[in-house]
Amino acid sequence: MPNLPFTLRQLEVYASLCATRSFRRTAETLGISQASVSNQIKALEEQLGVSLLSRRPGKRPSLTQDGMSFLEDLREFTSAGERLASHRRSQPERDGPVTYRIRVGQGLVDYFVKPKLDRFLSQHPNIQLEFEAQPPSYRYAQDIQDARFDFALFHLRADRPVDPAMRQLAMVRGGIFGHRKFLKGRKSPLSADEMSQLPFVLPQAGSLQEREVLKAFEVHGIVPRKVVSHTQFFDVIGTMLERGHGVASFSEVMLPPEVRKDVVLLYPLQDWRLIWYRQDHGTDPRCDIVESFMMSSVLQDPNYPTIEVFAGAYAN
Repeated sequence: MPNLPFTLRQLEVYASLCATRSFRRTAETLGISQASVSNQIKALEEQLGVSLLSRRPGKRPSLTQDGMSFLEDLREFTSAGERLASHRRSQPERDGPVTYRIRVGQGLVDYFVKPKLDRFLSQHPNIQLEFEAQPPSYRYAQDIQDARFDFALFHLRADRPVDPAMRQLAMVRGGIFGHRKFLKGRKSPLSADEMSQLPFVLPQAGSLQEREVLKAFEVHGIVPRKVVSHTQFFDVIGTMLERGHGVASFSEVMLPPEVRKDVVLLYPLQDWRLIWYRQDHGTDPRCDIVESFMMSSVLQDPNYPTIEVFAGAYAN
């Protein structure tokens, strides 16, 4: 066995810090002091002989090139650990194929889960995952439980109650986004009146989602005077925002990372919670494998723009 220049605890702290981009939130998530987080990262960098993070006063820590490479290798290391753990046998009858149904947000599955799915499936050939992807639903809890999904990972507006059967993992920014050209030299946020004058892209006409969006606008005194389009497809909305065709109520996570430099927050609305649901599957270790894969695919991806990770987000 090689003499590894790190401890498993250091890896856990580093993975959490990559997800939160905050020493304070990492400390809260792991239940340790902020000084301990700093010491663990400092020791890890010294043992590796490289700088993993760029630290600037008043700025969130960012990953260096070495830090990004190390994070990618850490994901492979974690996957290898999951493969080793999968050799655990608690009940022989669980060795056969199993299929799990997962309700997942469209942006989550497209941007974060699918890019890593090939590796998961090759490592776990007896686990089949059936995804049902869709935009946010305001009747999420009843829908998920009535349809008997095994797992669910989705975003819920922060002002909505969280069902006791669900677990909150993180928070992401929500609001009205649009091309930076709409700022016209002004600073964000724009006023409600200025926002009302802009061209809007809204959800499908007459849908519950459109009614909820307009209701949220009304609370802030925003009344769209020009609607350029209605569509149910979030990726189409994202493209229209990137090309400057209009503005829309969006969650930052729904924007592809490559467009975030041009598409900016013009007016803050409610933020969104990342929610996890797991049906009771007893002690079947394959459920732990699926849960670990789904959570790490999102929370450990540096392109997932969290503003807060809740304590216990990584706990099984």
